[in-house]
Amino acid sequence: MSEYTHVTADTVDMTPQLNTLLGDGVTGAVLFSSDGMMLTHTDGIPRDTAEKLSAAFSGLASLHTSVFLEFSGSRPEQMRMKYNIIDFTEMTVAVLSAGRNTGLAVAVEGDRSPRVQAAIGKSLKLIKGLGSYLEARERQLTTGQ
Repeated sequence: MSEYTHVTADTVDMTPQLNTLLGDGVTGAVLFSSDGMMLTHTDGIPRDTAEKLSAAFSGLASLHTSVFLEFSGSRPEQMRMKYNIIDFTEMTVAVLSAGRNTGLAVAVEGDRSPRVQAAIGKSLKLIKGLGSYLEARERQLTTGQ
């Protein structure tokens, strides 16, 4: 039995909510599970691309957590990634923790600029506003019969 009594990002299409991030320099966004599954993406990103990005961003978040655990000596339950900024010359990607078992990657035109800060602020408002609806249930392992 699930502990959730409401829909979550893995059970309902959240594309309309993610599409509110588009514009003002935001070129796309992908909501992904911590195990690399694509949950939803903004219009304009092909599904196969969104799936590859989800796996990559999930791996990146896991890598960053592992590195910081080694440096800090903390226990995994004490370390939860808040965000990562990947800053290129003409593009910035913010990877944010969106909820339990989920992350949100947002691509913004330009390098560290007021536009990027505004996009991150808008993303954080979306995450806070949708709260637990952006979470994903733990997937259960099944054995083939």
